[in-house]
Amino acid sequence: MLEPSDSPSLPLPVTLEQVDAGWLTRAVRQRLPGVTITSATIEDVLYGTSTKIRVRVEACGEGAGSIDETLIVKGGFERHSPLMAAMYANEVRFYADIQSEIPMPSPRCYFAGVDPASHQGIVILEDLRRPGIEFCDALRPHSYDRIARRMETMAAYHAATWQSKHFAPGGRWADIQSRFDGWGLEYMRRYLEPATWETYMALPRGAAVASRLKNRSWMERALAAIGEIQHRQPRCLVHGDTHLGNLYVGADGTPGYFDAQVAQTAWHHEVSYHITCASDLADRRAWEQGLLRVYLDSLEAGGGPTLAWEDAWLDYRRSLVWGLFIFLINQTQFQTEAVNTAYAARFGQAALDHDLRELLP
Repeated sequence: MLEPSDSPSLPLPVTLEQVDAGWLTRAVRQRLPGVTITSATIEDVLYGTSTKIRVRVEACGEGAGSIDETLIVKGGFERHSPLMAAMYANEVRFYADIQSEIPMPSPRCYFAGVDPASHQGIVILEDLRRPGIEFCDALRPHSYDRIARRMETMAAYHAATWQSKHFAPGGRWADIQSRFDGWGLEYMRRYLEPATWETYMALPRGAAVASRLKNRSWMERALAAIGEIQHRQPRCLVHGDTHLGNLYVGADGTPGYFDAQVAQTAWHHEVSYHITCASDLADRRAWEQGLLRVYLDSLEAGGGPTLAWEDAWLDYRRSLVWGLFIFLINQTQFQTEAVNTAYAARFGQAALDHDLRELLP
């Protein structure tokens, strides 16, 4: 669960200097009560939507053997961080309350907590930068086999949470929202303001997408439509942002997930997004039906429902609008313009191939 207000790890650090041995000790003792961090040195910092701080540590005490030489402290240390408080809290929620319950390969977590007194939400994770681990790259689309492996793992955690009893009122996951509720809805509205929208359409990503797909009024109506469609359908827990920059591949080829932004929503929200993000423009046309069948077969084999092909194919295509929207408005402090443009081009081409404006008129 999330950290109580009287947790010894609070207040959470909001500057790099506050990420020291004393605070790290209080934090990791939430799960390893016998451990003391005797030294902590920041080795490097990766800025983005959230900040990832690589810290070299020395530890002693019972359980110290399970602490790696370097840890990743991830949280909100940016100027924009107060606007991202809900997003940070959502990632904390995954590591605190969901990771151990679903079959989603993801980094080992030593601490996950939020600070009610600030915007801050922090997770302390194992450092995946080691031999055998491959971080995925938005500018390097994947092979059919690699995407198919991810369809299998995705289907496994979707099946494990399909219409979960925990979604019921009063359930442990009842408060987890879709992308079309709460802070997700507020996020969309912020970028659909006419002046803001036009600013993003004037960037290179805008030039990579057909003009008919950049109509703000249509986009607003299409997002409302797909949101209503997803609200009417059975729900499962999704990772929430399975573009390549949030994924890795283990030494044995197992797909891995980090930067989770869990949502309670329909399966196709995530499947459509990942296949289009991960495929080359030409390959996606040839592969997507086969990959969707891999997902559907794996979902059924994992204890999920049997979905009719015609309905699944329609839902898959209609959900393309979410990825198209996200990479048309994604800020460059979150992803570079090169990345946003590459993804926008992939979704723009998919939207044309499937005549998205006819599917969501």
